[in-house]
Amino acid sequence: MNVLIVLAHPEPHSFNAHLAEQARQAYLAQGHQVKTVDLYQEEFDPREGAGHYPSRKQADRFDAMQEQRHHWTTQALPAEIRRHIELLRWADTLVLQFPFWWFGAPAILKGWMDRVFVYGGIYDSRHRHENGVMRGKRALLTVTAGASAQACAPNGRDGDMRLMLWPIMHALHYIGFSVLEPFLVYGVRGGLTGEALQVQNAALAQVTQAYRAGLGDLAAWPAVWFNRNEDFDADLALKPGAPVYSPFVRHRDPV
Repeated sequence: MNVLIVLAHPEPHSFNAHLAEQARQAYLAQGHQVKTVDLYQEEFDPREGAGHYPSRKQADRFDAMQEQRHHWTTQALPAEIRRHIELLRWADTLVLQFPFWWFGAPAILKGWMDRVFVYGGIYDSRHRHENGVMRGKRALLTVTAGASAQACAPNGRDGDMRLMLWPIMHALHYIGFSVLEPFLVYGVRGGLTGEALQVQNAALAQVTQAYRAGLGDLAAWPAVWFNRNEDFDADLALKPGAPVYSPFVRHRDPV
């Protein structure tokens, strides 16, 4: 199996970097091929824009989708984007490792998706959802939060962390990935000293052990469910009686 780990944390000695390394070691120990992309260390530019496209299809107006498709077709995408696309196509399993900042992923990871999930190459009108280019591949989010598990629970003060990750998981599903339930780590805080730091280190050591154990059998890891194309009518509305897997795609309440 080929595994691609994408790390999005600016500190090389962060717990996120530690988990990414633990995943790398765990997969290597299982005999898999592993490649890691550290977006901050590579100084990846997350800003999509006209400056990335030297041979514009439309010189007077920038249309990201059209320029992506044009440059994909003419094999003129930026070298770093071509490399990341090749890595995605090489991988059987994708791991996105990042901290939960302001109720979402760091901007560099969102920008990576904006620029690497190119229209025409990674998706188009015929290759989406269960028919996506990445069909047959798995994706896993491994995410840390400074808040407690209770604060990030559905009835917690910070809101349902798992639910707020749905847009990223849906984007991965959109290009064809089978998405696994995210591995969520709570209470990862900086600035601790003394006994508080010891308690946190002990807790995170247990988390690391559980993470490596889980990676040992991804086939048993629960999946995130999404509606299939057959669940929608010609207007792309959820059919009556179709299953509901998320509050983001649900039946309208009766008027």
